[in-house]
Amino acid sequence: MLAVGTGFALLVTGTAVSADAPNLAYSKDVSWHVDGSPEISAMEPTIRTVLSNVHVSYSGVDGQQIEGFFPGPTYSYTLPGFTPFYLYIRDTATDLPMVRYYYGAQALRSTIEEFLREQYPDGSISATINPDHKVDKATVVSDEEASAIVDATEAYDALPDPAWLTQTLRGQTLIERLNRAMSWVLEVRRDPATQLIKRAHTTDWGDIKWEPNSDPSHMAPGDQWTVSTYDQAIAYAALQGLARLNAAAGRDADRARWETEAANLKAATNQVLWQDDPQHGFYRIHRHVLPDHVVHDFNEADIVAIGNAAAVYYGLADPDKVPRILAALEQARIDAGAPKPGLSLDPPYNNWFQIEMDQGTYQNGALWDWWAGRQISAEFWSGYWGLARDHLSMVARDWATHPGKVREWESPNLKKTGADQAYAGAAAVMGQSVIDGLFGVRLIGKEISLTPRLDGVNGGVRVYEPATDVYVAYEYGASERAEAVQYGSNSPTALSLHLPVRWHGDTRARLDGKDWLPLTYQRVGQTLLGSVVVPSGNHKVDMFEVPSGRKRF
Repeated sequence: MLAVGTGFALLVTGTAVSADAPNLAYSKDVSWHVDGSPEISAMEPTIRTVLSNVHVSYSGVDGQQIEGFFPGPTYSYTLPGFTPFYLYIRDTATDLPMVRYYYGAQALRSTIEEFLREQYPDGSISATINPDHKVDKATVVSDEEASAIVDATEAYDALPDPAWLTQTLRGQTLIERLNRAMSWVLEVRRDPATQLIKRAHTTDWGDIKWEPNSDPSHMAPGDQWTVSTYDQAIAYAALQGLARLNAAAGRDADRARWETEAANLKAATNQVLWQDDPQHGFYRIHRHVLPDHVVHDFNEADIVAIGNAAAVYYGLADPDKVPRILAALEQARIDAGAPKPGLSLDPPYNNWFQIEMDQGTYQNGALWDWWAGRQISAEFWSGYWGLARDHLSMVARDWATHPGKVREWESPNLKKTGADQAYAGAAAVMGQSVIDGLFGVRLIGKEISLTPRLDGVNGGVRVYEPATDVYVAYEYGASERAEAVQYGSNSPTALSLHLPVRWHGDTRARLDGKDWLPLTYQRVGQTLLGSVVVPSGNHKVDMFEVPSGRKRF
């Protein structure tokens, strides 16, 4: 079974919160703290600085101002005749969960709008856009369209305005262009035998193909096709998001179509890629599509690939599969000798033809915080809080050994790292694992949900979203049989608060020491949550176990 720890030094106090009232008034700051874990608090300035250093703007193909983020310092160019930077759709989709707390509407929307303006005539999406307005699709992968849709969904969730979806971009509405992108994937990149989305023989998410070639990110005649878990996971999220966007735009027939496609994709993935036997209990990295030109001298079924974390993060994996997947990922980390999560795969391929794909490096068995952040968030969201806190602490302690740096990748057992030491996507998803994962702050427009996932550890968070001028801040405190949250927010609507029930007796919740709050309960993974609806403003909620024999309210 899955081993679960606290992740932090457990602090148990006699009362649920400090006697000193925290400052929870409106401000435009972003910060957090966890008692006993200063290295987690230190992550925020690094994340903010890394994003700031790759923040750019330029004039788009139709003259609109484009505001975006290139992946990192090594992805900028100063040679004569070179464009100074490229914006990548895959990276942009992972940047937005933190970009929204530092930058305004243009940074959330303009990059995806520009990718859609420069959409290929057949509906497919480029890997990159740039100030020269040239596009280039990495044809070995099949997640650029899905990444664009995930990006648009994230932008819409931050600013949910149906008029944005129906604006015209070069003669077609934004929602129509998103629909065309997904249609291209299903029409051109769906394998008829498995009904799954196909790509080259890369690692499950990588963009370097198996075959020796001077152009490893583009398909050539005779190259091997595969169906990978990662592609199905991100496509499933894109289909789910696209259904919601079409519903918001009043396109009910398209909503129903994408919901059906999502359900069918999940069923096909489970049939083709899920390995249910006792020796596995995780998704296979991929299967080769016929005709099969590639023969390995080992069993690919035994590779534990990070696409499994994607399956949990993007919602493809059903709850009954999640604990087995997380256990497999953790065992792979231990087997590889990796000091933190985010392992691309284990065991690595032993004879990849491209030199950058040597064992334990880059996409063939290296550690990526770009993946660790998503894995940790997935662990939090699915109810495995102890494991998630352990993993978050591992990454935070690693960051503390190289202050201000966020490496693109690191070998788990070799003294090698990627050239980029300030990788924006990694910084962003690690920030997401803290704000939306550990502290459980989720904003959909101006509606706020809070799920403190600290259990018996005290801490606090403050976030601000410039695009909506909404803030929320809270301090969480816990004792053995009680929890308290003091919070402040200017949300125009009520907030939902979800707290862990860490005891076995009857539970009660009270607002400001006065009003009793109706409680509802939900089990998520290993956690039982008690939920209340609370007003905006500055308030305190106490939730506690009713002592045995005490009169019921």
